Amino acid sequence: MEASRFERAAELLLRTRSGEGFGPVPGAPAEAEPTALAAIALDDEAARRWLVQAQHEDGSFGIRTGGVVSTAATSLAALALPPGSERELALDHLIAHPAEKVRTGKDSPGDGSIPGWGWTEGTAGWVEPTSRAILALRRLRPQVTEPIEVGVRYLANRECIGGGWNYGNRLVYDVELPPYGQTTALALVALRGHPSAAELVERGTAALRRLWPVERGPLTLAVTLAAFRLLDLPDAEPVATALDVELEGATVSDAVALAWAAIASGPGLSALELG
Repeated sequence: MEASRFERAAELLLRTRSGEGFGPVPGAPAEAEPTALAAIALDDEAARRWLVQAQHEDGSFGIRTGGVVSTAATSLAALALPPGSERELALDHLIAHPAEKVRTGKDSPGDGSIPGWGWTEGTAGWVEPTSRAILALRRLRPQVTEPIEVGVRYLANRECIGGGWNYGNRLVYDVELPPYGQTTALALVALRGHPSAAELVERGTAALRRLWPVERGPLTLAVTLAAFRLLDLPDAEPVATALDVELEGATVSDAVALAWAAIASGPGLSALELG
């Protein structure tokens, strides 16, 4: 069943190919995030060529429109690229461009002095781009410990009460905000095995066990499957069964979800392993 799940996810993912890259949905122009994930999932050389051509001079990857610069795909592109100057430039950019330190208040009570990484340059940090950055640095530049530690501290500071993560706020105006399955799973992928994150991972795993059965979208299921597989937990099997149901319907068109499904079910998962 494992092979058929990978093949089904790959078949649907290939429908989103646009030139040598991949768009977010079928028929859309190629973008860095789905192309990077597809390159990992399918070991796709054409997608890697697209990434090399799409890399900005400063080493980043992403979308630049008007005054908005989103380089959150840089960490995923680094994971997708082979060893070489392009990957090193991407990692250099990642280290040099954390999020901004921000004020704190009742609407955002987290420690604003711990930046993490953001979706767009010059803005606050959030859980998903921070998790991506931690993963890329731990896998590709583990010797650069300070940025990794800052990222881990960010996730510790933004952990939801009781465990797990949402977009990046645990409280707003003294109201507890719940965790989400997809962001919790991605944080676990980034934090597993880190010596100072054992309790975070334990609480996050317990939260994810509660969350995925009620958040059964394909992206949540796919990233959850990757997390449970990388953690070597038997919880992966029921998640895989639920993901099979989603893929059988042929209605999934989100390239990011499909790429994560292929990664979680195929050889691409090894690209996320940590030493």
